[in-house]
Amino acid sequence: MAVSTDVAYGPLGHNGGDFWSFRPRNKISQIVISIGGPGNNKNNPIGLTFSTTNNDGSKDTLSIGGGGSDTAVVRKETIDIDGTDEYLTEISGTFGPLDRSYNVLRSIKFTTNAREFGTYGPNVGTPFNFQAQNDNKIVGFFGRAGFYIDAIGTYNAPDY
Repeated sequence: MAVSTDVAYGPLGHNGGDFWSFRPRNKISQIVISIGGPGNNKNNPIGLTFSTTNNDGSKDTLSIGGGGSDTAVVRKETIDIDGTDEYLTEISGTFGPLDRSYNVLRSIKFTTNAREFGTYGPNVGTPFNFQAQNDNKIVGFFGRAGFYIDAIGTYNAPDY
């Protein structure tokens, strides 16, 4: 859950699924994006795994979305956020229909103070953007998800 100094933006998306939250004490150090779909690539649910390394060397990890009837992973991309000087500053993407019945996360892009990663998934649907303001960093994520990522938002703070 959020720390009292965090500013929460969102979530944007839709109201399906269950609430989830990933707000680690340390910096998010890795994000794995899984893009799935059947052989005809008609569907492509996105799954996200967020990870951080704690001071004692243990890891905290949360995986959301990427399930449903299309669980075969077609592509997996790993973002490593390097060292203490690189941090998340922005996420953007789109929410749109999947199989004409679900409005879910269809694409996502992550931006740090040093690099851009993505866009992952088809850039279709309604766009969204969360950018850290006032020298803040994106320090965590929250939203709603079941088989698919239904909504996403960010926790922002000046430090971890």
